[in-house]
Amino acid sequence: MSDTKEDYIIIWEAPKIVPPEFRLYYDDAGRVITYTSEKLEGTYILIDAMTFAAARPDVRVIDGKISTVQPNAIISKLMPDNKEGRDCALEDVSIVVEKKDKIKKQKWKLNTYELG
Repeated sequence: MSDTKEDYIIIWEAPKIVPPEFRLYYDDAGRVITYTSEKLEGTYILIDAMTFAAARPDVRVIDGKISTVQPNAIISKLMPDNKEGRDCALEDVSIVVEKKDKIKKQKWKLNTYELG
């Protein structure tokens, strides 16, 4: 009687477990747009799992950090900036201009500060 049973060795490597990256996307004023672990277009900061689980809509992002200060303790001020911001006419900040326009321009950026 011949033995037709064959022995097989199965080699299986477990996939690498990549920890999720929790992100808080926010707008220019620091207000929450969304909490997600997906890679979306826009400005975001990386947050921990507890902050992600809480998903508080009332927080603000100021200088890349989450702030839970009351809204009346946060002020925003439009200030001239040489590197980033929106191009406006030099004589009137309310006139937004394009880079291709051939007039004198000044960049303005909205800065947000936390009082207290």
